[in-house]
Amino acid sequence: MDKKVTCGCSCGCSNPKPIQQEAPKENWYLPYMDKKTKGIEVEEKKSPVALFYCAGASNVGQSTMLASVKAANQVGYDKAALLCLASISAGLKNIHNGAKNAKGIVVVDGCPMQCALKTMQKAEFVPQKSFILTKDFDIKKNFDLNSREDIERIASGIAQGILEVYNASGAKE
Repeated sequence: MDKKVTCGCSCGCSNPKPIQQEAPKENWYLPYMDKKTKGIEVEEKKSPVALFYCAGASNVGQSTMLASVKAANQVGYDKAALLCLASISAGLKNIHNGAKNAKGIVVVDGCPMQCALKTMQKAEFVPQKSFILTKDFDIKKNFDLNSREDIERIASGIAQGILEVYNASGAKE
């Protein structure tokens, strides 16, 4: 069976053009903080903004993860570090130290329950910026886990928030 090569846009044309994707940026911060926590000597680097997201079991929860990854790639891992929210509750030192040493903290929640924000507050962290997708980006909550609604728009908003926190810390962009 022959496969028809198309452009990928679902228009059905047979004029394929190569799609250029930006290479993902290196997420160096977690391995760096892990070594520091273990007492392994590392070359000191400036800390980025710590980014925590809820990743809950709804479209908006899953969108926090997808958009946060896109936002971190947009601004670069020298400015944003994706950190594991569950590790805060679990008391893991490398993530706790990563959050403590960050230039600031940005939290992204999917819905008004604000599980990510409450987790950070319970661990005595005070985020400089907090987003709720249903409120700040007017995304309706449902349980379609394959929804990719407005990921680009959400990611741009998160990226802007990261840069605001980063720049407020006195760091140069």
